[in-house]
Amino acid sequence: MTQIDIKQLLEKFYAGDTAPEEERHLKDYFLNSECVDEHLEKDRTLFRALYGKPHKMSQGVSVRLEATLQRLGDNERRTASRTRTLRYLTGSVAAVALLCAGLFFATRTDTRRTMADTYDNPEEAALMAEKTLLYVSAELNRGIEQTYVVRQEMEKMNKVLETFKTNN
Repeated sequence: MTQIDIKQLLEKFYAGDTAPEEERHLKDYFLNSECVDEHLEKDRTLFRALYGKPHKMSQGVSVRLEATLQRLGDNERRTASRTRTLRYLTGSVAAVALLCAGLFFATRTDTRRTMADTYDNPEEAALMAEKTLLYVSAELNRGIEQTYVVRQEMEKMNKVLETFKTNN
């Protein structure tokens, strides 16, 4: 078969227009011919993949491949098991934390101090209240006097500022 015939058959083959006999010619050419042009080497690879003898794996390779696949499957199962365990553990920790917080707030007693009488004798208590009120009154009066003095000083400053503004 000539080079031109092969090229035409390849064009028909890739277009999907070859008859079974034409495909047989292409298959015979690429599988049995020793001298194939370099530009047709990719086509030869394709025909060898499609129609060539299936490669048989040695027993050792297939056993190792199966062992590797089994190990990968075991790892996936272990990972899924670890994930599930981690979820259960996280949920358990959260539940225990909520339970502890609930128990803490439920059993907590009010530790705020309640008001208690400090004097047993009512006259003594009245006398102390009177002294306290007199002290508070004296301090307030002193504060009011100081604000009065400050107010007078502020009025003096305002007068000085007014005279300064009018002179300039």
